[in-house]
Amino acid sequence: MKTLTLPVLIVAVAMGVAMAIPDFGESSGMEPCEVCCDFEPTNTAGVYSVVRGEKGAPGEPGMPGDMGVRGPKGDVGRPGEYGIDGQNGLNGEMGDKGEKGERGDIGKVGYTGETGARGPRGIKGVKGSRGDDGVKGEKGEINNMEKWPVFSVVRTKPQDGASKYTTLNYDTTYVNIGEDLDLDTGVFTCEVPGVYFFTISTLKAENKHVAAFVMVNDEPSARLYADGEDWQSIVTQSLAVSLKKGHTVWIRIDKYEEYEDVRLDANYKRHTVFTGQLIRPAF
Repeated sequence: MKTLTLPVLIVAVAMGVAMAIPDFGESSGMEPCEVCCDFEPTNTAGVYSVVRGEKGAPGEPGMPGDMGVRGPKGDVGRPGEYGIDGQNGLNGEMGDKGEKGERGDIGKVGYTGETGARGPRGIKGVKGSRGDDGVKGEKGEINNMEKWPVFSVVRTKPQDGASKYTTLNYDTTYVNIGEDLDLDTGVFTCEVPGVYFFTISTLKAENKHVAAFVMVNDEPSARLYADGEDWQSIVTQSLAVSLKKGHTVWIRIDKYEEYEDVRLDANYKRHTVFTGQLIRPAF
């Protein structure tokens, strides 16, 4: 073989072997490679021994080559690991109202709440129909009729007005059941509560006034009056009043500073009479 290509020569040099090299004389028309080997003739028969030279300095980087042809699509890679959970996103807009659901089961009874404030009074209702008559009760007994208060007392002497108010008193008794009227003071004191009816009558003398009040618990309640004309007449007053135990009723004569000629006239004919009676006890 007369020709040895450069790649073969390089392989041989890298392996550090000696091989027969063709003659690179002028008659062969070939030049020995001086890049990586020094060639020195060891004999005259045209055989060279290959001696490895020292490593040369690195060369400058070459120019980037052209982009190669796109290779075939690779195999599908393995699934990656799960990533870390991301942060919560912002609240979205409110959606449309959903359809009404089915009615649920009745819940347990709750605790009783506090009593609320009393509401306003309602409108008066329509009067109802009359109910059935009840069973007639047994006949009752009148309770303590012996103490049913009734009195009627008389004054047989005139009573003139004085410098102060005067209480009319009496000297004769017709009836005084319960002894609630005191003849000396002229004051009736209620012992049985209820409704009472009182009457006072007197004689107006000629040219004299009659001026008095029926007093109930020290309050003027009914006026007894007649002016001072020159004639006589009977003057009377009456009233019904509800009394409680301890209430008082009496006749007060006006003082003469108001009427100088006040007189409740009376004589043996008994013109001045004070009467009272219980007409409805308080049950």
